[in-house]
Parts: sequence; C-alpha cells; structure tokens
Amino acid sequence: MVALALAVAVAATNALAGPLEPPLLLGGAPDRPTHVIETDPRLPVGTAVETRDRPTGSERACSVSYPVCVHGFRGITPNVMLDALDALEQALGRMTVGLGLPAPLGDEGRGGSDALDLYLLPSDRLTPSYERVHAYPDLPRPGGFDRASGFCTAMADGRELLERAATLCVGEALALALDPGETPDVRRAFATELWWIVGRPTNFDFEAIDRVQRRPREAMAARELSPTSEGHALLLEYLGERLGAGSPLDFATALLSASAQTTPPGSATWHNEPDWFDVLRHTLAPGEAPMAELLGDFAVARAFLGDREDGRHLPALAWSGYFGRPSFDWVIPFATLPRRVRLTPIEPTGAVLVWLDLAGAPQGFSLGVQLDWEPPAEFQWELVQVGADGELSRLRMTFQERVTSAEGRLADVHDARAVVIVGTHLERVDGDHPFDPDVAPFEPHGASLYVVEL
Repeated sequence: MVALALAVAVAATNALAGPLEPPLLLGGAPDRPTHVIETDPRLPVGTAVETRDRPTGSERACSVSYPVCVHGFRGITPNVMLDALDALEQALGRMTVGLGLPAPLGDEGRGGSDALDLYLLPSDRLTPSYERVHAYPDLPRPGGFDRASGFCTAMADGRELLERAATLCVGEALALALDPGETPDVRRAFATELWWIVGRPTNFDFEAIDRVQRRPREAMAARELSPTSEGHALLLEYLGERLGAGSPLDFATALLSASAQTTPPGSATWHNEPDWFDVLRHTLAPGEAPMAELLGDFAVARAFLGDREDGRHLPALAWSGYFGRPSFDWVIPFATLPRRVRLTPIEPTGAVLVWLDLAGAPQGFSLGVQLDWEPPAEFQWELVQVGADGELSRLRMTFQERVTSAEGRLADVHDARAVVIVGTHLERVDGDHPFDPDVAPFEPHGASLYVVEL
C-alpha cells in the first residue's frame, strides 16, 4: 500500500513539472491527450497556514513500544492517562502494522520528544462530538512536497471514546504527513473512515452519519472542519468500495498522497491545487460525465444506506441501521399523479431524493419524469426501481453539460414497491473550473420535478 501511495505521489510530482497524464491512480493511457491544471489567481487555493502553541505544564506519559505520548491537565487521573496512552498505542499499531499505512511524522521534539503528542482536556458533555478532538499542524517541513507533523487535543472521556479520539488523532496526523494543505474537512473524514475500519461504532458515529443523511442536499466535501466533516467519510468509504483495489483505506490514502503540492515559503495559505477532488476527477475518463455518474451512483448508495442495505451498495456501513436512512425531499403517492413539485435547493456534491410510493399502481405501467433546474448548475439524475429485497433496476439519464432540463421514461414497471428519483448537483465554480472544496461558501440551486403515468 505504501508503495502505491508513493507511486501516486511521484505521479503528482511529475504533474507539477509539466503536463498531467490521466489518470493518476488507475493507470495512464498513451492515446489520451495531456492536460495542464491551471489555477485562476482570483480563486482561493487552500486554507490558511496556521500553527498553534502546544499546551504547557502537563504531566506526560510515553509509550516504550510506539512513538506516542499523552499529556494530562487539571485533574486528569493517572488511570485516564494510561487508558489514553493504551488507546494511542493501539491506534498507531492498527494503522501501521494492521493496515500497512505509513506512520505520522515525528515532531522534532516539540512535545518533549519526537513522538506524536495527545493532550487531554477535561471532558465537557456539551461539547459537540466533532470538536472533542482537534489535530493541529506544525510548520511545514522545508524542501520537497508539503508535509508536516502535528499534535492533538482530546476530551478525557471514557475508554471507548478515548479509543475513537486516539484513532482520529493518528489518522489526522497521517493526513498531515501526506498533504497538510488538504482541507481540515477531508482530513477529519479520512480519520473517521480509518476509525470505522479498525474500531467499533459509537454514538458519535451514528450521529455523524445521521447528520449528513438527514440533510443529503448539503455538500459532501468542504473546506473547514464542521459538524458534517465526520459524516463526509461516507464519500471516502464509497470511493474505496467502488474504485479501490487493495486493503481498506488504500484509495483515500493514495488520493491524499497524489494531491500533495509545494507551498511557497512564507505563503499565508497552503497551495492545495490540484486538491484531492482534482485527483479523483483525473483518475476517471476525460469529460464531466464520468464524475457525474460516479457521484450519481454515490447518491443512490446513500438511498440504501443502513437498514435498507441490500448488499450491493455500502454493506460495510450496514451497522448504521435506522440512522443511515436518508431524508427524502418528497414522498409522492402513486394515486396523486400527475404531480409537479419544487425540490429543496441543493449544494454541489449534495443530492436530492424523492420517493414515489407505488402502492395501488397497476403492473406493467409506464412512468414519465421531467426535471428542470437553475443555470449554471448541472445535475445527474437516476431513476431507481425498489423491490422487497432492494434495488431492482436503474435508469441513468444521460448527463449533458450546460443544459437545464432532462426527461426519462420507465416502461413496463413490474414488482416494484417504489421508484426513487435521485439527483446530484455538479455545479462548477465558473465556466472553466469544476467544483473545488476550497472555494466556499457553496451556492445551492433548486430544481422542479414533474411525474406522470404514461
């Protein structure tokens, strides 16, 4: 896996020196034209280069087996510190020995040794889950690709939550070593996916999935750390399932490796172009349609997440159960057709889902669907027939660039309980630049749906 990540990083290095040969991750094709990634100087290219002073005056406990240390403050008991140290050792061991991932960078003695430092803070039940753990980068290492060490702070919670916090800490520290210029949002999503692979779901994980599934219209990739960042691990999990060919987390690790860049010394912001979304886009065939189809498939997978999982979408996350169910923008009874409804505005990479309940529908009927939306947004639409055991069939409407309407028809519908109409928003930053997580805030766009029995 490390060899794969390093090979991808070398490919990204060559891309900086000259034309970029697609695709980076899935193998080049000599007959494809080369592309040069150009950055519009008017657009942001990354988050601010910021560091934070480490807490001082703490008690410290360090491992004799792994390069990790735990620091305790204000009444943190020795037992809690030892539990946290054990959790940090376990997290690093699972990552490096169990999954074969590289270790985070040493911090050159900033915390009293070269180890990864976790600073425990008094627990506060009112602190939101995503703020109970923070990873902070140190100054970038000079020379070559951007890379950085870091340290973490975490609430002194119970053992199970300490294991989760320790894994998030190690995961984000690894992300800083791979590409500190990537957004805080994707670093947390990467670390959360790592926890889902090696740990056990906690209430915080059910909460993270529920938060994004209750509002599927919101973007699934962003710039800043937010309440939805941990739930964005859904997208990384799907990409690994759909495009990965190795062990868990290989694909996400390779994406971060390939997106590493070189930030000019003294720059106030990281140079995060190309970012991980650019690398993902470039692994696919040329044009917008492959990315549209990929995100459309992901939106369909979200419709079957949790206790609706049929073994063909995201089976590894079936544990999310009821909390994995998405919110549907509309539930339309077949008896009310024809219907025209206005859909809730959707952010780029977000999705809208409409459940057409076929109770009382005759066998062999045909269905017509018409969709219209606001320019300059672009949408991918899917019509999914759902039976008693999950997905029966799917009609993907052909993606077309710079159009504002689409039509689809399902003929001779049999044995379906419902039709799920799924739309994914693929807004561009402008006419020449596709979606970029660094260019925030995102603008939602609305659409209208007309459904009729033919």
